[in-house]
Amino acid sequence: MYDYGLLNPVWAGTRAAEQTSDVAFAQAMLDVEAAWCRAQIRFGTAPESIGQAVETACDITSYDLTELAAKTPDGANALIPLLAELRNKVAAQHPEAAGYIHRGATSQDIIDTALMLVAARTGEHIVTDLKTTVGQLGALADQHAETVMIGRSLDQHAQPISFGYRVSQWLEAIATAGQQFETTLTNLPVQWGGAVGTSTWWVDYFKAEQPEHDPMQLVTAQRDMFAEELGLVSASVWHANRMPVTQLAHAAFEVVAAAAKLANDVLTAVQAEHAELAEPNKPGRGGSSAMPHKNNPVLSIRLKNAAQEATGQLTALHTGVISNTAERADGGWHSEWAALRGLLRVTGAVAEILSELTAGLEVFPQAMRRNLDIHGNYLLLGRISQWLAPLVEAHDVVEKGKGKQLVESICQEAIASGDDLAQTLGDRLPDGLVSVKAIEKMLDPSGYMGGAATIVAEVNSRYRKWST
Repeated sequence: MYDYGLLNPVWAGTRAAEQTSDVAFAQAMLDVEAAWCRAQIRFGTAPESIGQAVETACDITSYDLTELAAKTPDGANALIPLLAELRNKVAAQHPEAAGYIHRGATSQDIIDTALMLVAARTGEHIVTDLKTTVGQLGALADQHAETVMIGRSLDQHAQPISFGYRVSQWLEAIATAGQQFETTLTNLPVQWGGAVGTSTWWVDYFKAEQPEHDPMQLVTAQRDMFAEELGLVSASVWHANRMPVTQLAHAAFEVVAAAAKLANDVLTAVQAEHAELAEPNKPGRGGSSAMPHKNNPVLSIRLKNAAQEATGQLTALHTGVISNTAERADGGWHSEWAALRGLLRVTGAVAEILSELTAGLEVFPQAMRRNLDIHGNYLLLGRISQWLAPLVEAHDVVEKGKGKQLVESICQEAIASGDDLAQTLGDRLPDGLVSVKAIEKMLDPSGYMGGAATIVAEVNSRYRKWST
């Protein structure tokens, strides 16, 4: 039985779904077993003659996953039935080679390492997609560094910002999360310690075969070769230390959380009453069977759904980790597998979606300006009073502390009566205090965006090299 994702629009049909499937995980377990045999051959603890039989048997297409899944409950993990069949396939080609399969290992070694291998393979594409996204966001931020729009605070209109500034905040969150995820990938460790993590089988072996050497040095050296075969990091045993799992999970979740911020902003902006943005079009996407006028923002919806799904997966993983006991947790370890796989799957899908969304996001500056103009000059009232209040007080128009009250009362009267605000202030304030032209300039919202353009440039400079 295969989960095609009919109820999971976040990842259905994505590359991440394929890379994290049961087929991919089972292949990863076989790849771990094959790498261990290659490491033994390289280290001189297994004959070279076993290599071909092992490699041939480690092809998942020759296994029946439905049958393996049915047998999995009897041992509470999928490696047990897979290993039995692997040994049978190897023995059929090379009877002696079967004895070198899984030698000195335990199920946790294979499953933990296979999950790290799946993470490495999925993560490579995640990072590529995130770099593409950051590059596209950088170009969009540059293009709209001066495109004025209304900022929103607590779901209410606030002060003017540039659209490029908002994009720069998406960019920084996604790039920060992407860099952290990439760093985590470079430190994914193999797991290799045998039954309880102490490498007892191999210590005894090396004591007998090479008594003149420190057995643990030999264990470590052979493990180094094993890690090299898989492209993972050789690390001390972490059977009872689940921090590598939580670090990977958190790094993945940060990517999803950063994407959720972008999605939430897009979902607000594409609403008909705002119409500031539109998602890229694709035939057959976003339509409604009952409401043909609709064009649903399904890319952003999937990103938001992904964040909600990932939150549950992260909670499930934490629940497993905190129930960790002794040298292998009873149930807690088992809870990590699906949760971690789910996080990787969702993160991979999110990275793909982000790349597509940011490549074709449509921007409507006129709508942004229209929404900003809803408040008219009220929007600039704070700026005007902050500027003029000290001037009127300095010229003894009113006593100290009353300047703001005077300026605001003049402004409110003019706005209420529909009079030209700049002209009214010019007429009501003493001659020579301030020109109408200067007031008009202060009433231009494009000049009231603070350092938005500078921030865009700074953010882009931080991540331009990484994204390329």
